[in-house]
Amino acid sequence: MTKLPYLRSMFATCMLFQVIYVLCVLLWLAFPDLKGHALLSAVFPNFTLLTVGSFIYGLIASMIYGWIAAIIFVFFYNLWPPIAAALFGERIATR
Repeated sequence: MTKLPYLRSMFATCMLFQVIYVLCVLLWLAFPDLKGHALLSAVFPNFTLLTVGSFIYGLIASMIYGWIAAIIFVFFYNLWPPIAAALFGERIATR
């Protein structure tokens, strides 16, 4: 089994989180009465809508959150085959 590369995973997750963030902000602009938009303020501390600085702050924070999620996922994804081989034998780890 090949190892998952960190850099590609980090940038793919970063872009995914940023696209989701931009879609949430656009949805907030389109429908300001929805209650689900309070999640942006909970996820990004000191986030306020409709300021350029706050939008850029949220974009950078979502990038960092994506990198952290990718680092944690890739670490455990790459760690699992040796642990499975040690615990269950080589035959189970290669499936």
